Amino acid sequence: MNRKGRVIAVENSRATVCFEALGVCKHCEAGPLCYGTVKQQAIVAENNVGAKVGDNVYVEQAPRIALTSAFVLFGVPIMLAIIGLVAGARWGETVTFVTSVSCFVFGLVIAKYVNNILARKSLFLPKITAISKEEGS
Repeated sequence: MNRKGRVIAVENSRATVCFEALGVCKHCEAGPLCYGTVKQQAIVAENNVGAKVGDNVYVEQAPRIALTSAFVLFGVPIMLAIIGLVAGARWGETVTFVTSVSCFVFGLVIAKYVNNILARKSLFLPKITAISKEEGS
């Protein structure tokens, strides 16, 4: 996905890019979940094109990266909860509940740890692909 935004901060090889809510977001029921009460959203992106504060830029995130991130965040904890459910099933309902919840929480801890590692390595950061040549936008 390629989106246009404005650089609001630059630090080393990373830039903070601010996006306005898309027009379709106004009609989407999930819009408040993405933007909350604000109408802008900021992300950190890899800045290999030399963008400066105030530049309009195009930012791209590979779909494969988004799917992998979603799997780490949601899939790992849910898979571990199912494993806990199956493992605790032979000892009764209470043990089943405790093992599945414990495994789910452990999955969240793993997801947070993996997220921190990937964030430091910049593997999952979106990338600024180009600086917009348009004036006044």
